[in-house]
Amino acid sequence: MCGVTAVLTLTNCHGEIKSSSHRPQDKGAKDETEVHGRQSSNHVAESLQDQINNSLDIIKHRGPDSHGSWISDDSRIALGSCRLEINDLTPSGNQPFENADRTVHVVVNGEFYDYHQIRQDMITKTGYNFRGTSDCEIVVALYEYYGVSFVSHLRGEFSFCLYDSRKQLFLASRDRSGVKPLFWTILDNRLLIASEAKAFLPYGWQPEWDVRSIMDYGCFTDERTIFRGVRKVRPGHYMTCIGFEHMSQRQYWDHDFPDKARPEPRSVEEMIEGVRSRLLEAVRIRLQADVPVGIHLSGGIDSSVIAGMAKHLLDTNQVQLGSQGTTQKLQCLGVAFDRDSGFDESDIAQRTSDWLGVDFTTADMNASELAANFEDAVWYNEQTHGDLGFIGKHVLSKITRDKGLKTVLSGQGSDEIFGGYGHFRGDYLREQDQCLPNTVPSEQWRVDEHKKADEAVSAGWIDALTEAEFGTAPRSMVEAPNWLKFIRVLSLEVEYAPWTQCLGQCPAEVTLMEDISVSVRELMKHKWHPLHSAFYVWNKTVLPNMLLTNLSDRTEMSHSVEGRVPFLDHHLMDYVNDLPPSVKFRYDPINDTLTEKWILREASKPFITQELYERTKHPYSAPIKHPVDGPIHQLMSRLITRQNVEALGFLDWSKIHDLVQKAFEEQEPGMLRKAFLVAQYVVLSQRFGIKSAGH
Repeated sequence: MCGVTAVLTLTNCHGEIKSSSHRPQDKGAKDETEVHGRQSSNHVAESLQDQINNSLDIIKHRGPDSHGSWISDDSRIALGSCRLEINDLTPSGNQPFENADRTVHVVVNGEFYDYHQIRQDMITKTGYNFRGTSDCEIVVALYEYYGVSFVSHLRGEFSFCLYDSRKQLFLASRDRSGVKPLFWTILDNRLLIASEAKAFLPYGWQPEWDVRSIMDYGCFTDERTIFRGVRKVRPGHYMTCIGFEHMSQRQYWDHDFPDKARPEPRSVEEMIEGVRSRLLEAVRIRLQADVPVGIHLSGGIDSSVIAGMAKHLLDTNQVQLGSQGTTQKLQCLGVAFDRDSGFDESDIAQRTSDWLGVDFTTADMNASELAANFEDAVWYNEQTHGDLGFIGKHVLSKITRDKGLKTVLSGQGSDEIFGGYGHFRGDYLREQDQCLPNTVPSEQWRVDEHKKADEAVSAGWIDALTEAEFGTAPRSMVEAPNWLKFIRVLSLEVEYAPWTQCLGQCPAEVTLMEDISVSVRELMKHKWHPLHSAFYVWNKTVLPNMLLTNLSDRTEMSHSVEGRVPFLDHHLMDYVNDLPPSVKFRYDPINDTLTEKWILREASKPFITQELYERTKHPYSAPIKHPVDGPIHQLMSRLITRQNVEALGFLDWSKIHDLVQKAFEEQEPGMLRKAFLVAQYVVLSQRFGIKSAGH
């Protein structure tokens, strides 16, 4: 686990390098020119080294244990890494890594699994001489053997930057689900890449708002961010720059789902066992480390089955618990909100811990704690979030590190592949499941329940998108899928300044659909069940761009904790994606009910309590009601002022001047969410020094 930063000097339009070490020479003063050239070259290298060091320093929370860098002889390319030591705690695990003839260099952020087997395979096939036992070193060996296609052989949560001087090939890539971040921008003819956008500041980057991305929700649905000109390397993609000028981004993995008309050949029992065995394996390999490992535990089934399976694997001696071995108890940690808030699940988590016989520690998050940690948590996130739950995760990571844990497993990603969110219900009900026709409800029940689910999500707004775009649903039903409606609900709009009208209409649902490729749209129309179309969109947008950022990587790494996500192991995801919809949602004809994540419940049953097996989904969220003159109200009043809002440049103060008053006096959740959103913009503006938009 590391923070990475990289600089690549691009060739300009005349095929030249913009660098002071490449000035035209005066033949009459060759010796003097050579001396000045060397001095200039040394100055460039020293300046670049300072920038790399400062860039790593600003993200040292991602890797406080050591840092390292490599700069090419001509200073055209530099790679840097700040390391959080997880595997191979010796200097041989320090980065960057290089091959034997020093023509390939790489820096890695994240964790690879199955690396012991891969190492042995590379030694057998190529005689590769590994310098240490770090999992990250396999990148060099795999690249030398497979070339660029080696990315498909990686298993884990990762991002990396690699440079091959023989081919003048720069390669940057990101894991399949986007657990680990990687951003890029171009500044002064240089390609900059880093684990967090703030790492660009030492290179002279001056942040500006990308107002269009904020308004049309592109920062959460495509490769854009809230910062103008800063982009993400997409999940499941790799980016290349060849010859310092030709840049491209290609996909190496994507979600796929079965034909909705394909009869399911497997028995239900076989599918349950298939999920169970693959999840157990995903948990087992993520318990291995050279440092202590723990579990982030909530009151839901997702994290609870991870804890339950971990305990089972330890009890049956199938794995050791990180560096703790077999002698110490499994440590679980969770967030505890005020008990009377309606959002606290710590009692359930405590009962689960007692049942498993493991230790349980809570990060107690009252209103004062939420207010005190608000601004720091926003700085680490680098983007906004709809409620204050991300602050709880930020503080939970501090408690985790204070307990001596550098690595944790979490339940992130389960809802996205098994169907845990309420809006998925309506998409399941849009069509009968032809794969398992004997397990579905009657047509009339399905239609009636779909209407109820649709009304619950629609919230009264009318979509302008036609049924022809999405296919399959009869005209009597609402035309647009429920997941599309929920994106609209999720994309909370605020009152923008009048000048932003020049950007045109920016509906979030249109932005989302326009980012989906034509080939995938055809699959959504003709091949996939609507539930699987919903899964695809959610896994490509909200999961990597919001949940894995605000509630996972950024909040974990803010206190130097590596998060591991068994549910997003691609071996498990590929298997679950191929399962029919009616084992993800299951109709019970006796009780006339529909159960979400049914097959996960069945696969998890030996490892969780009956309470959790029967419990419905409750999304993680912080309390949404806070009293007048309380800590949250005082925080919002301090941040949301006329001066602060007008300094943003893209919001209309005349229309939100009473936002804080309405949010707290009327206790309307939508207004409170708006207040949280505006306050986060203010914090980002102040912490990053963002230029006022529209000026």
